[in-house]
Amino acid sequence: MVRIIAEEAETEASAIVAAARVRADGLVGEARAAAAARLAAARARAEPAIRAEAVRRVNAARLRLLERRAELVAGRTAAVFRAAEERLTALAEGAEPERWRAAIGRLAAEAIALAGPGAEVHVRAADACWVVAAAEAAGARVAGPGPDVTAGEVPPGVVVRSADGRIEVDATLRARLDRARQRLAETVASRLGPDAPGESASRAPGSRAPGGSAGR
Repeated sequence: MVRIIAEEAETEASAIVAAARVRADGLVGEARAAAAARLAAARARAEPAIRAEAVRRVNAARLRLLERRAELVAGRTAAVFRAAEERLTALAEGAEPERWRAAIGRLAAEAIALAGPGAEVHVRAADACWVVAAAEAAGARVAGPGPDVTAGEVPPGVVVRSADGRIEVDATLRARLDRARQRLAETVASRLGPDAPGESASRAPGSRAPGGSAGR
């Protein structure tokens, strides 16, 4: 009798354990499914922020790269123009007289064409003889460095004023280098990134209204 009772108890216990295991497996599965659903929901909520942060970091890296490129270009450009200025200054000071004679004559002819007939050409005394022919051919006159400039301050090149004084063309080497540097800077800026709208040129290149100077 005792043995029968023990066997029945063992059978009942085994059944209880099996049922418990089934229930436990079901609870674990439900928990795993719930955790996976919460994780997926959390990922979905975080995805826009993650993408936005990734875009921000990429843009920041691109900006740093552009800034570095701009610094390198600016340094190289400055070096190029320093070398050009030194070479042109040496040319104007007599390193290659024939080349300078042709260059100063060409500068004068271009400037006089912009200023018009009757223009007044201001030039260093040492260069006056090289621009006389161009001035006479265009109906202009060579007036030396100008009443408001001492001989030691006259830069190489020419400055031409129209007969009515309303137009001045600065064709000195210094002014031409400055304009070339500005044009190059604008070109580089447009290639490196968006450029702010600039002023539109309403007058012919090289001319100016009273009070300012320009040139080719």
